[in-house]
Amino acid sequence: MNRVKYSIIMPCFNEAHVLERSLSSIRSAIADRSDVEMLLLDNGSADDSVAVAEKFGAQVYSLPGVRISALRNQGARLSQGKYLLFLDADIQVPANWLDKIDSYADQGAADVVGFVDTVPDTAPWFAKTWGLRASARRSTLRAVDSLPGRNLFVSRRWFDTVDGFSEDLTTGEDKDFVMRLKKAGAVVLSDPSLDMIHLGYERTFREWCRKEYWRQHSHIAIMSQQGINLRLLRFPLISLAHVIWALLIVLLVAGGYGHWSLVLLWLVPALAMSLANPLSRWPAGRLARFTLLYWLRFHIAGISVIREFMESRKRSPA
Repeated sequence: MNRVKYSIIMPCFNEAHVLERSLSSIRSAIADRSDVEMLLLDNGSADDSVAVAEKFGAQVYSLPGVRISALRNQGARLSQGKYLLFLDADIQVPANWLDKIDSYADQGAADVVGFVDTVPDTAPWFAKTWGLRASARRSTLRAVDSLPGRNLFVSRRWFDTVDGFSEDLTTGEDKDFVMRLKKAGAVVLSDPSLDMIHLGYERTFREWCRKEYWRQHSHIAIMSQQGINLRLLRFPLISLAHVIWALLIVLLVAGGYGHWSLVLLWLVPALAMSLANPLSRWPAGRLARFTLLYWLRFHIAGISVIREFMESRKRSPA
């Protein structure tokens, strides 16, 4: 008889600098339970990630050079638990993590749950500001259409129902996965009640920009799987409009037709996004930081969408 209730599935690539803290917190949450297994799917780490994982008793499997969706799917195939806990290697969990998940698993209140994680106070301003964005959007227990995959509870039954994560997607596989679960009838909740810490925050502003570019590099691929609709089109269209507006301003200024009102209009969407979240409205310095990051994100996303479109055209048969 299978006695494994939870399978913790952790994709990993060069996470030794945070992995010990993550695994130590997981071990504290497991305590003396015997119904939990921990699997680490290593993507070819060149650091001590594997040694750290083995030190904490994780089952380690090496799958170099594959996408994160393939790591998670392989972890699910190798695991035995009735419930799957997808957890990135840079997430620190609280001691009551499994107790909270027990309440969902035993009472059947939800089929899929994502917990809200925050960054440490020591993180740089851009990482802390962006972390507040999730806190503002998901500040209450609520039903949602998508969740990040870095800490996700799902029953194996529902995982199998939608055949896991799409391995065709480079990024955005978690969004696509949860949207397919929702369409299949799963109850999907976001829960902010646990003190989850994201240790893998961006250390430099360049890293933040690079990650945002990567995160936004899946809009066309997701629409090819989910179908085109206004919800999926809205953000990439706004982002493309920002890139076009930036080019227009450059041309107008070069031609001697520039005006300060053009710059103000350029900031309106980012300011509107900031004002929509209560946590970003005050103090004024926080509002300015949110507005700047949203404004930059629109442009980074627009460039990423253009690049993704060009790449998709190259891959398409003539």
